[in-house]
Amino acid sequence: MPVPKAASRARARDVLRDRFGHADFRKGQWEPIKAVLEGRDALVVMPTGAGKSIVYQLPALLLPGLTIVVSPLIALMKDQQDKLHAHGVDALVMHSHLNTVEARETARRVLEGEGEILYLTPERFKDREFFDRLLTRTVSLIVVDEAHCVSQWGHDFRPDYLTLGSVIARLGEPNILALTATATADVRADIVRQLGMDDPSVTVTGFARPNLRFEVRRTVNTSSKDEEVERVLAESSGSGIIYTATVREAERLFERLKDRFGMGLYHGKMSPTARKASQDAFMAGDHAAIIATNAFGLGIDKRDLRYVLHYHFPGSVEAYYQEAGRAGRDGLPASCIILYRVEDSRVQSYFLGGKYPDVEEAAKVALMLEQYPLGERVELSTLAERSDVARRKARIVLVLLKRHALVREHRGAQWERVTSRLTSVDLSADLTDYEARREQDHAKLRAMVAYCQSARCRTRHLLEYFGEAVDDEWTCGNCDACDAQRRFARREMVNGQR
Repeated sequence: MPVPKAASRARARDVLRDRFGHADFRKGQWEPIKAVLEGRDALVVMPTGAGKSIVYQLPALLLPGLTIVVSPLIALMKDQQDKLHAHGVDALVMHSHLNTVEARETARRVLEGEGEILYLTPERFKDREFFDRLLTRTVSLIVVDEAHCVSQWGHDFRPDYLTLGSVIARLGEPNILALTATATADVRADIVRQLGMDDPSVTVTGFARPNLRFEVRRTVNTSSKDEEVERVLAESSGSGIIYTATVREAERLFERLKDRFGMGLYHGKMSPTARKASQDAFMAGDHAAIIATNAFGLGIDKRDLRYVLHYHFPGSVEAYYQEAGRAGRDGLPASCIILYRVEDSRVQSYFLGGKYPDVEEAAKVALMLEQYPLGERVELSTLAERSDVARRKARIVLVLLKRHALVREHRGAQWERVTSRLTSVDLSADLTDYEARREQDHAKLRAMVAYCQSARCRTRHLLEYFGEAVDDEWTCGNCDACDAQRRFARREMVNGQR
């Protein structure tokens, strides 16, 4: 939906200054903003802290209709809403943490044409009554934040994102703006395909963060890892995040360190109340560091993090860069450290083995649902338990069946079949797609191991992985590999002078 006059850079800069308090656009912001204002789809890959939010918030104030922002986390939506309210922007959120009165009021405001920006999780589109209210609005722009979640090759694939293409079509095919901090060329192409974007403007800004120092410290066992963690805690002058791959290791490390260093703990098995209290305390500076699984961090805007330490290396370079990039968002020096032990690859391999369903598991879920009468709602957890298939895999199977119009999803993770025979439909093509994903995931894990084992400049390695052109002799001069190269060069020079 093009908007004449609104695409003027001078006009947009005025809004940027008057509403958001910024004198001018940062690198990479204006090009996608201009594209959106001219009625084009746009895909933006921009590092954490580089200003992605302005890319959709400013057009939302210039376009005549509603801007819908699809965001993966409720905490992220709430944070953005608070910031926009401070700038006088009428931003709405609709999520499961609202009480009945709050949800009803938000729904009323949407129906009556209020709100400039509406934040939703992808799951919210399953609420038929609310979706019908959205259909009464003119939606000018739909924004997919953390858009790597859409891609089968992304590092945080979420099945509910698969439905966004059809959702966008039902909303009248508004312009699409996809945003992410990390995406290879394959992921970018898949985002465009999954969302049905039409010849989008693509903006990929530089991935280099000069203030970040990347290190890989080799360790031989748990004891040596624990010693390195304590060394970082003792030497650091600021706060940080310590990531572990498992809840068990997070809890063990927390018990070991909490009394001496004042630690916080965060993982998905804690209660929502406990997670929120731990996160709030960390954000307020009450904890020197927080020990967490990858459940923590997405959308967290703590700008003074001085380090991000990975006790176990992640399953992909994309995941690593996303998590490490939470350090140093204030532009001051910060460290991104991996404690590397080759045996840790077994941990990630175990996780990869449990991500996607195979043919037998798909059949188990379908056959179990067939045992319930047509129209009867069944909870996902019940189907998973009775079919002996992991809950995550069972959900993926149900999403695939939904794409074939065989089942219907309801709020509260409840499902019902709408046809007699679910197993009469061939899901082999869909499941073969998951086999390709499984192979790609293992390739990403091998790339992560290669990064840890490399003697090349760490920053250069990351830039080349994401497809950024780098001069032949360029190195960052600010990583452990560059330090080693300098030491080697000095030794060679001294030996040559003898």
